[in-house]
Amino acid sequence: MKEQALPNIFGYPATPHQPPKHASDALLYRIHTAEAKLGVSRSTIYRLVNDGELVLIKIGKRSSGITASSLHALIERNKAVAG
Repeated sequence: MKEQALPNIFGYPATPHQPPKHASDALLYRIHTAEAKLGVSRSTIYRLVNDGELVLIKIGKRSSGITASSLHALIERNKAVAG
């Protein structure tokens, strides 16, 4: 039976039995990672979430992440505006 690939959340494999994947394969980025990728402050990340530019997903009581797709979409939108 072939083992099904599990999602890669926060750039880490879903189980300890999977080899590590690249952070670029992540479904979610932690806030500090999103800050670094965009080169903006934590407050700017939350402002972009409040403006609907980024999507924040709550994982548990004290953990959350920005969806990789919303972060990449923001970058693509801003490329189109700048170009």
